[in-house]
Amino acid sequence: MINLGFYSGSGRDVRYQRTMFDYLLTGIAFLPVLVGWIYILYRSEQTGGLFFQENGAAGFVMLLLFLVLGCSMFVPVRYYRFAFRVTEANVGRQYVLAIRLCQFWNVAIGCMNLGKLLAETCENAIYFSVFGVVLMAFTFVVYSVLAYKMR
Repeated sequence: MINLGFYSGSGRDVRYQRTMFDYLLTGIAFLPVLVGWIYILYRSEQTGGLFFQENGAAGFVMLLLFLVLGCSMFVPVRYYRFAFRVTEANVGRQYVLAIRLCQFWNVAIGCMNLGKLLAETCENAIYFSVFGVVLMAFTFVVYSVLAYKMR
């Protein structure tokens, strides 16, 4: 269950037609995972597999988080718990906001994980992590304001 608050969408049957924007966000979220795995495999080749032993778990966590948050746009509305009261009139809008929040967080978490992975060799990798934290905070504030406005 995706818990964004106290109010549940149970009992509502909402069908959401995914847009190109949703799939674009999923593709953008996959880029840090792909770069992370390429980096892990490249460095493992250079170190004879030692780098994979040290950072292979981080790569699997990146992939797992991408898959879990990426699948959130296919989760039925009854499994979401919304921050504000859901009615028949606003359940669709609240559902779309929650899906978009999860997709933006997917991008943010991928950037934070990539920044952590690249931190040992690249001194500017901290900017990936900072970008992820700022994106996550910004999207949560925007989600809260829009969800409150559309309640």
